[in-house]
Amino acid sequence: MTDEPARASTPHRRLAGLRPDALMARALETPESGPVTVGGVEVGAFIGRGGMGAVYLGRQVSLDRDVAVKVLAGELADDPLFLERLEREARVMARLRHPNIVAVHDFQRTGDGAAIVMELVEGGSLREKLRHHPQGLPLDEALRMLRQIAAGLEAAHAAGVIHRDMKPENVLIGGDGMARVTDFGLALPLMENSPRLTRTGTAAGTVEYMAPEQFRGGEMDARLDQFALGVIAYELLTGRTPRGSFDAPHQVRADIPPHVSAAVMRALRPEPVERFASVADFILALHAPAPRTPGVRPWLLVCAVLLAAGWLLWPKTDQTPGPQPGPWRDAIAGTRIYEDVLGGDWKNEDGVLTSNEQICIVKLEETLPEYYDVRMRFTRLGGMDSVALFFTANTTVGCCDLDAWREGLAGVQNIGGESLLNGYGFRFPLENGRAYEMLVEVRPGEVRVSVDGEFKKAFNIEGKYLHPPVEWEWNPIERPAALAIGSYMSPTRFEKVEWRSQDHAIKGMAAAK
Repeated sequence: MTDEPARASTPHRRLAGLRPDALMARALETPESGPVTVGGVEVGAFIGRGGMGAVYLGRQVSLDRDVAVKVLAGELADDPLFLERLEREARVMARLRHPNIVAVHDFQRTGDGAAIVMELVEGGSLREKLRHHPQGLPLDEALRMLRQIAAGLEAAHAAGVIHRDMKPENVLIGGDGMARVTDFGLALPLMENSPRLTRTGTAAGTVEYMAPEQFRGGEMDARLDQFALGVIAYELLTGRTPRGSFDAPHQVRADIPPHVSAAVMRALRPEPVERFASVADFILALHAPAPRTPGVRPWLLVCAVLLAAGWLLWPKTDQTPGPQPGPWRDAIAGTRIYEDVLGGDWKNEDGVLTSNEQICIVKLEETLPEYYDVRMRFTRLGGMDSVALFFTANTTVGCCDLDAWREGLAGVQNIGGESLLNGYGFRFPLENGRAYEMLVEVRPGEVRVSVDGEFKKAFNIEGKYLHPPVEWEWNPIERPAALAIGSYMSPTRFEKVEWRSQDHAIKGMAAAK
């Protein structure tokens, strides 16, 4: 062609149309022709195929990092609908900042083509992992994968997005072993200000993973992603895809506990109302061996009986002043440095706990009242990562981080699966060598956080599921603790941790109204 000399003399050429066939052809040209670039990204070898396009290895020159570049495949590049869909995928993924969702860095569009520049996840897909485990993954590994996938989905749902095409091919496993959800090309926005978060859509997805309501193309909500996650769970546990009439997982594999099997079967029920209210509830059921009565837990009934008995025996006199909080109690005093360590290495020197540079967590209390205050005084000695207080609320374990994600983010993590990366917390970078005091107040429907005597934020947890981020490598359901402290690869000295009950004060005020 007449333009060959000119093209060969250009050190970096933009790819006309961003077409995979042209991209592959030009990427395979002689080195003298120079690499193909897309928006400052040098595009290299073909590495895989996504739902709508081909994926190539890229190098983002300005930041000196490897990335993945996804472009529309073949004739789809001529279809405006698919161009819009790819752009929507990029926009959706860009605002879903969560460690269990593949990060999007950029979107490029020309007159007749488009490309997404995203995080490079090296390690393959969940489908590839399943091929190496035809009888299913080990139980602990399967449950860990499901927790991570669910965390990504919960973050999407909290941001008002349903995936609609969850399947093992759309879960990438990084070299760190962490699962990341990708390919939001069929994602659908949920209706805002709707209690059921529904929207009318059309049938779309992958048949084996589609919920019955997807085939009908009518009202859909986040429970269709739960159905797909149920199919994935069945595959992870048994190595089989549930089709037609199928056995429960524990009937296929003897080491699967009945409560795990029952949770999977409930997620696979044909009617959305018969499934769990959220994927977080599904995951919680996978780890909760005893079935729970909806809305009423046995320990709440016991508390109610005890409170009623106390009310009958308590002198009916006017109490002035009103109900007061309980005394402050030292949470470190009874810590057993060997039995109570949940991660990393710790030292206990005269009631001062010091962590090392690992992911460190130590349990301080096994039980706490329903409402209480915790204050923690600490000094981060080194490192760049977060210091955390783990606490109990809504019968789940929450995590209040300071200086998280190396972005100075702070607040209660994973409220209903939503990450602090989504911007609902506050900024509080820590300075090494300086002492801080954090106060966490657990109240009806909210958690209040103050640092160094200054109130920072109240976090709404009404009806929300809490769970520490998977990066902490601690599952409080398997290794329970009502109160714990931790440092993430940042040696920290904890000089004081103490708590006091607010049950009597709060419930007394409520009774007086």
